[in-house]
Amino acid sequence: MDLVKWDSTMSVGSDEFDNQHKIIIDCLNRLHPLLGKSDCRAEILEVLATLEEFVLLHFGEEERTLRQVGYPDWRIHKDQHDQMFDLVFNLKTDVESGRTLEATYLHEILYSWLIKHILGDDKKYVPYLPKQ
Repeated sequence: MDLVKWDSTMSVGSDEFDNQHKIIIDCLNRLHPLLGKSDCRAEILEVLATLEEFVLLHFGEEERTLRQVGYPDWRIHKDQHDQMFDLVFNLKTDVESGRTLEATYLHEILYSWLIKHILGDDKKYVPYLPKQ
């Protein structure tokens, strides 16, 4: 698996949200050196803790903005965020409870969700954001 590299096709036209998306992608890329390794529980837990904390902040800011700008599907978007947060929280809880979680599995889950979300679902609200 390759590192995820930010490019202009991922932009949603908001510097704030783009920068936040870059931080989320950085969390995903921090798993890359762990792929195929065993006994990297502490590193995985660190990535999950960072991701859990950051997506809570990012999702809240994004949802608040979508409501303010009148994005008609903001509730659907919030539901997607809630599902992702629950996934990250449950994975983190599993690792904290001693479950072995391979970095490859975690990378695949997060990659498919995050990239799909940023390139698909987030792009839908772009016309509603103020132009920068």
